[in-house]
Amino acid sequence: LVDKTALNEHRSELLTRKQHEQVVLPYLLLVPEAKHRQICNRLRETHPELWDAIDGLIDMPLAEHRLGEQLEMALRLRDQSTVAFNRREQLRQIRDRHAGHGVLITDVDGTIEYVNRGFESQSGYTSEEVVGNTPRMLKSGEHDEAFYEELWKTITAGETWHGTVVNRRKDGERYIVQQTIAPVENPNSDITQFIAVNHEITDLRDLQERLREQREQLDVLNRVLRHDIRNDMNVIVSWGEMLENELSSDGKEKLDRVLRAGNHVIELTNVARDLSALIHGDETPDLKPISLRQLLTEELEKRRETFSDAEITMPDPPDQETRVLANELLSSVFRNLVNNAVQHNQRPDPKVVITVEEMDDTVRVRVADNGPGIPADVRKDLFQEGQKGLESGGTGMGLFLVDNLLESYDGKVWIADCSEDELPREATETDQPGVAFVVELQTTEATNNSEGGDR
Repeated sequence: LVDKTALNEHRSELLTRKQHEQVVLPYLLLVPEAKHRQICNRLRETHPELWDAIDGLIDMPLAEHRLGEQLEMALRLRDQSTVAFNRREQLRQIRDRHAGHGVLITDVDGTIEYVNRGFESQSGYTSEEVVGNTPRMLKSGEHDEAFYEELWKTITAGETWHGTVVNRRKDGERYIVQQTIAPVENPNSDITQFIAVNHEITDLRDLQERLREQREQLDVLNRVLRHDIRNDMNVIVSWGEMLENELSSDGKEKLDRVLRAGNHVIELTNVARDLSALIHGDETPDLKPISLRQLLTEELEKRRETFSDAEITMPDPPDQETRVLANELLSSVFRNLVNNAVQHNQRPDPKVVITVEEMDDTVRVRVADNGPGIPADVRKDLFQEGQKGLESGGTGMGLFLVDNLLESYDGKVWIADCSEDELPREATETDQPGVAFVVELQTTEATNNSEGGDR
């Protein structure tokens, strides 16, 4: 509230504050009732800048009801101005925060009121071309009406919608955005606008599709090669075994090398198959209870058939009821560990001993051998991809597969020295302890206990 004297004395200050305040500062001028019209005309004609600064005139002497009305109107004007400023500030912050994304603002009916440069770059439309239209102008035909109805239902209910949308650019080309749409509400909780922020992922989706196609092609090639190589090597091994009785001792020794190489190639196809299943499988595999006793018994029998000159034993099998959390690829873990133990053993009588130690929530399986052992400085890197160890002629993928499979089961594998109970020192190649690969697996008891604790 100012009178004529205060207005003249402080008009520069008042005008400056009026111009620089972000919200309305209503000024009410007190004037004598008899000079109301005269002062109004003089301000309009002589001091238009002051007239623009005044939001209302109140006659003196002051009528209480008139003053109350004017003050109430001025306060309402200021409140509305504050709300408008806060909304503008909110929208400005959103535009600044998402400057690298496409931003689109509509009214409550979906009519576009604003788009930023990011939106123009994504869609190919200018701001002038889209303001006044609706986002339907971007429809690509990829989504049915139910998709848009669900989107509209979500945001008009005051909730935020997130999803992937395929739109069409001005030139007709389709593009893909990760979109978030949020409603803007006034102080009365009425929705006044919708803001959509679009992050374009077209290139990412195209890359994913190309990778998927390449993976499918490689998978087909992998299966065909494994099938053909395995079949041909089985023929070679079978014919070689038939020739064994027709050769001299020197010839049998050479044939034995051929048969070993053939069986090794067949085993490599198994490793390739299991690696493919591991790589192309789900990131979180579907684990189920597996009978450890049955799996070990069946796999060790196969290993004995493959390595007839090796002694492969399991003196104390696990309990019949013991179940571990894994999948069908668990057999590959023990197949590769036994293969590794025999193939790296140059003794004429390779020995492999499997022992099982059952605990409350885990079970440990030790695969020990009487080979030359593994130096400590080699052990820590042995499970890395391509690490062969010693003088191996293999690919180095078997132990890499073992480590990754066990990780997917929430299990572990490490290398330890053989104990006297497993293999006496005189049974090892250099009177030094052989090595034992120790596999630790979660049992179904661990899962049951965890679920019980959660409850």
